Amino acid sequence: MGRENKITGMRGEKMAVKFLKKNGYKILKTNFRTPLGEIDVIARQKDVTVFVEVKTRISSSFGPPCLSVTRAKQRHIINNALCYLKGRGLVYSNWRIDVVSIKLDHEYKAKSIELIENAVEEQY
Repeated sequence: MGRENKITGMRGEKMAVKFLKKNGYKILKTNFRTPLGEIDVIARQKDVTVFVEVKTRISSSFGPPCLSVTRAKQRHIINNALCYLKGRGLVYSNWRIDVVSIKLDHEYKAKSIELIENAVEEQY
């Protein structure tokens, strides 16, 4: 990942955390590493554990940020979520995967923030 992409991602994740808190999510972890990769944000909303994938873009050349959550990326997110849940004995608890899609201007200020609840469903 290039330096500019890393900065964009970090800014987006900070904005996403603020946005989620404002919308009633309790943030449990950010940038949580599993043996399979990383989960951007783990939160609680009422009795549901929510795994949040944050996608941030400055350019709209490739469409909205959420389009980069491909089928392969969805499987990766599900596997990371299951790894987290298994490690805590929570596999049979309520959980879901949301996506926060953020568009920034060239000064790294938010142009739009969209929350897509239940964006990824388990497909095995």
